Amino acid sequence: MAAGRSRVELIRRGAESGQGATVLREGMAPLPSLELYVPAIDTLEEICEWLGTFRERLRVAHTDERADVAAVVVQLEARYQTRRAELS
Repeated sequence: MAAGRSRVELIRRGAESGQGATVLREGMAPLPSLELYVPAIDTLEEICEWLGTFRERLRVAHTDERADVAAVVVQLEARYQTRRAELS
């Protein structure tokens, strides 16, 4: 496999450095909403997919949104354990 350029383009707008300098990453998927209704998720596969998504979101979350994302992760983990017990 040949090394190539990433398809993600960095676009710099405004200041190049210092206060106010920001880098926008175009081409990234939007973050999922925190308004996920956990009891509606039924299959273990779907629960695992959402759990992975929200664990990754927790990893990159800003300080002010960590508590909300962590709460969703806890709900998903509890739903996973409950559903797994129901199926066994």
